[in-house]
Amino acid sequence: MDTGKLTGYGRIVQVLIGSGTRAEAEEAVERLMADEAWDFCGPLLIASAELGARILVAKLLERQIYAPLAHAAAMRRQQKRQEVLTKKVAMSRRVFRDIDTESEGKGVPDHIQAELDDLAATAEESRDIADRREAERDADPVRALIVSELAGRMLTSDEALNAMVAIVRASAFEDTRRSAALKIVTHSNALKRLAAAERLDDLVVVALAARLDSAAETVAVLLTPHVDGLAASGKKLALRLLAKHHPDPGLREQANAALK
Repeated sequence: MDTGKLTGYGRIVQVLIGSGTRAEAEEAVERLMADEAWDFCGPLLIASAELGARILVAKLLERQIYAPLAHAAAMRRQQKRQEVLTKKVAMSRRVFRDIDTESEGKGVPDHIQAELDDLAATAEESRDIADRREAERDADPVRALIVSELAGRMLTSDEALNAMVAIVRASAFEDTRRSAALKIVTHSNALKRLAAAERLDDLVVVALAARLDSAAETVAVLLTPHVDGLAASGKKLALRLLAKHHPDPGLREQANAALK
């Protein structure tokens, strides 16, 4: 993407990522649709405010353009939560700076100053832990919307199924990876199409991301015709799945032997 395109869509960026009204967001999205600016929609979806993102998701689904949706489900954060968290952290840090300033000004005894320093360090550590936990729990509603909408379309659309697999393989968020994987493994239609296309690595990744023994067993059975090839090529993830979850003891033993 060149800077000329970014410049041409400058107002659209400001509306969708900034504080544009619904009418402005709808107009911006309509222009993107008219221009078929699909490569620009992915980055916009990652950063857009929720209102604009939802409008853009709906239009892309309507046009059956799924790649930008996969990009957003892989990389989009829940902006509001992060903004609130940042403000709280900034406020807390300001409070401790004020305490330190007042303490220094009044000549606080060393033992009291040491306690204040320990308290500030403990609070800083607690904030860091809270930041990490908050990031892990990031539950952006637009990501959830994308996975839910693609799940229905993947039953009849290979492009939608490809987008769901891409989300499982690439999303930075475990909840999104698992959600997409569960949608796939609960539809035998999707699994059988992946198996028919011999997308064995994708099947294994989906089964592992779903974190369900029943899903792993289903995929292991689908891998049965390919056991010899997997053993010959040393596909360890697939072989481990077969060794642990295949219902046939003989095939489990064969997979175990290939791992040694």
